[in-house]
Formats: sequence, structure tokens, C-alpha cells
Amino acid sequence: MAATPVTSRLVYGALGDCRSLACRNSALTSGNRDAHARHLAELDQTLAQGDRLAPYIRHRLQQQRQEFAEFLTGHTPEPT
Repeated sequence: MAATPVTSRLVYGALGDCRSLACRNSALTSGNRDAHARHLAELDQTLAQGDRLAPYIRHRLQQQRQEFAEFLTGHTPEPT
């Protein structure tokens, strides 16, 4: 039986659906903490564009930025 997108998701999980900020089972390593910090910096850079962003997009990015900042403030990486 050939793997289909549905069976692949059932067997291997849906990494694209991963929500590490909301998952109590996610491991925070220094590598993925650095990736989160880079994403936070990208959000800051994007939000610095001022009125060039549509109001709804700005709002959603501000929410995402707050979620990432709170997550990084409240979590330290696991030892490697």
C-alpha cells in the first residue's frame, strides 16, 4: 500500500501542524530556542514597517510576537 498524505500524517504525525508554543510535551533545546529568538527578531523587523502593514496583519503579528516573547521569557533550554 502506497503512503498517501493522510496515511503519512497518521503514521508519522503532522509536523506542519506542530504548535510548540502551546504543546506541553515540546522540548526546548538551545537550537530551537535560537530559532524562536530569530523568529522573534524577524517579527520585530516586520512590525517596524509601520503603516505599511494592513491592520489585521499587524494585529496578528503583534499577537504572535507576544506569544513568542512570553514563551522565551518563561522557558529555558534543556541541557544537551
